[in-house]
Amino acid sequence: MRHYAGLFESINAGKRSIVLDLKDDAGRDRALALADQAPELITADLTGTTFCDSAGVHALTRAHQGAVARGGELRLAVGDSPVARILELTGLDQIIPVFRGVRQSLDTPREAAGSPP
Repeated sequence: MRHYAGLFESINAGKRSIVLDLKDDAGRDRALALADQAPELITADLTGTTFCDSAGVHALTRAHQGAVARGGELRLAVGDSPVARILELTGLDQIIPVFRGVRQSLDTPREAAGSPP
């Protein structure tokens, strides 16, 4: 796994996946632009995120729609972040697969992600 500021990239069994670190707006905007490179799997690491407003929810929704349109999948790693509650209240956790952590997201096959733990 290679690490860049705000971005992890890994090649798993010939499939390209990236992990986006979305702790702040600048990282979010840069990372979402990199996500346009159409990896098969994008995991947004929200474990260190303490706040998510409507702009953040909109960005995640837009990223999800873009990933699906390109044949990919967006996943969210939330851990104990307060963002988990926002995802629940908005119903986004019913649309985008949510995981406890990045490793769990990367280790879960795409077919099994439809019903996150």
